[in-house]
Amino acid sequence: MKVSKYIIPLCICFCLSLFLPVQTTSAQNSTTHALQSIVYIQASPGSAYAIDSKGTTWTWGGSGRYAGTGDTSIHLSPISFPDSTPTFTSIAPGSDVYSSALTDNGLVYTWGVDDPSGQKTTSPVQVQDLKNMTSIATGAKHFLALDNTGQVWGWGSNDTGQLDKAKIATMPVVKTPIRLSGLDQVKAIASYDNYSIALKNDGTLWGWGSVNSSSTSPTLLVDGKNINSIHMSYAKIVATNAKGQVVYWNLYKGNSKPKIYSLKSPVISTDSWASSYIYVITNDHKVWQIDPTTDPTSIQQVPGLKDIIQVTSGNSFTLALDKTGFVHSLGMNNAGQLGIGNPFLRGSSTPVIVQKAIDVQLNGQQLRMSNVPILINSSVYVPVRGLFEKMNATVTWDRKNRNDVLVTSGSTTIQLTKGKNTAIVNGKEVPLSAPPQYANESIFIPLRFISETIGAHVNWNSADYTVTINTNNSSK
Repeated sequence: MKVSKYIIPLCICFCLSLFLPVQTTSAQNSTTHALQSIVYIQASPGSAYAIDSKGTTWTWGGSGRYAGTGDTSIHLSPISFPDSTPTFTSIAPGSDVYSSALTDNGLVYTWGVDDPSGQKTTSPVQVQDLKNMTSIATGAKHFLALDNTGQVWGWGSNDTGQLDKAKIATMPVVKTPIRLSGLDQVKAIASYDNYSIALKNDGTLWGWGSVNSSSTSPTLLVDGKNINSIHMSYAKIVATNAKGQVVYWNLYKGNSKPKIYSLKSPVISTDSWASSYIYVITNDHKVWQIDPTTDPTSIQQVPGLKDIIQVTSGNSFTLALDKTGFVHSLGMNNAGQLGIGNPFLRGSSTPVIVQKAIDVQLNGQQLRMSNVPILINSSVYVPVRGLFEKMNATVTWDRKNRNDVLVTSGSTTIQLTKGKNTAIVNGKEVPLSAPPQYANESIFIPLRFISETIGAHVNWNSADYTVTINTNNSSK
C-alpha cells in the first residue's frame, strides 16, 4: 500500500535516533584503503554510487534493488561496474527499481526490472534516439532527460500524467522518448514517484504529475521564483533561492506556500533525507541538518564533516563527498550502505569513510564476488560459497537454520558450523583459529583455514589490501 511506503522511512529515522555513539575502528575512519579520487556521489533508496576521476562507477549497499552491475546482491564494500560500462557523469536512481545514467558525451542509459522499453535489465542499456542530453531524472516508472537546448524529453509510465496529463488515456505507456509540451527553456529537472519538477532559466519552478490521486499539467509552484537549484524526494521538494535560503515544499499539502529557512551562511546545495531531514551545504562547505517537523525548526551542523562539496541521501543513510575525493557515510548499515565492509556494525550516527573492498586473487586471477572478505578484529574472513565455488568445489548450505555448510572439493569434505571452533574434515574434527561467522546471507571463515584444510598457499597483504590464494601446487 502507498501509506506503508512512506511510513517505513519514518521508522528508520526513529531507529537511528536510538543509536548510541558507535566506536568505529581505525580502518573505518582510515584513508589508507579508502575509496579515493571520487568526483561524484549519488544515493538511491538502498544503494550508493560513486564515480571516480578515471570515470569508473562504483556501487555498494543493496536492499534487493538492482544497482546496475548485473546482479541483485548486497555489497558491503564498493564494487566497480564492469569495464564495458560507459563513462557516466551522473546517475539518477528512481523511487522504485528503475535507474538512469548520463554519459560524458550526452547519451542516456537505463536499467531496472521490466523497464518501460520492454526489456528486463540488470545492467545499463542505451536509450536510443537521445543525444546531447545534459541532465536526467527517474521516477517510479518514468524517465526524464534534458537536452542542451533546454527541452525536456520523457518516456515510461504515463498512467497518472507523469509525462503528459492530456495523453493518459491514449498513451498510458510511452516506450520511446517524446518531447514534453510546455517544458522549454529548462536548466534542471528532478523527479520522484509519479511527480516531476523542472527549473527554467528564468528561475521559475514548475511541477506536474500526481502525488495523491489527481494529476496536473506543468504548473508554477507557489512562490517558485528566483530558484537556483532543486532536489526532490518522496513528495518533498527542496530548493535554494537567489538569497541563499532553503525553500521547502510539502506536496502532500498541495501546491501551497513553501517554508523558507535561512542559515548563517548562504546555502549552495540541498538534499532531503527519507521523509523528514533536509541536508544542506553552505558556502563555507559545512553540512547542516534541518528538521522541518520541529517547532521551532531544528537546524544543526553535522559534526565530523568539513570541506564538503556534495551531499546525497537514501532512505536510511547519507553520503558526503569532500574536496579531497573521499566519501563519508552515516546512518544505517543493514544492507552495507556505509560501504565499510563491516556487516556487524548496524549503523553509525557519526561519519565514517567509505573503504575499498579487499581484493582477492585466485591463482593469479582477480575474483569478482558478491561477498568480499571482511576484517574482524584484524583477521581476514572469506565467504565460503563465493570462494570455494570459484575453486570448483561444491557448497551446500543449510538455509533453514543458516548455521551449517558442507564443502566438497575432490576427495575432501568439510563441514562448518557458525560459531563453532572446530570443523569436520573428512570425518575428523579439526580445530579452527576462529569460529565461522554468518553475515550478508553467507558464512565467512578465517583465511588460514583454507591452507589448513586443502593445502592451498594463502597470503594476506595488509598494505595492498589483497588476499592471494594459490591452489596450483596444492593437494586435495
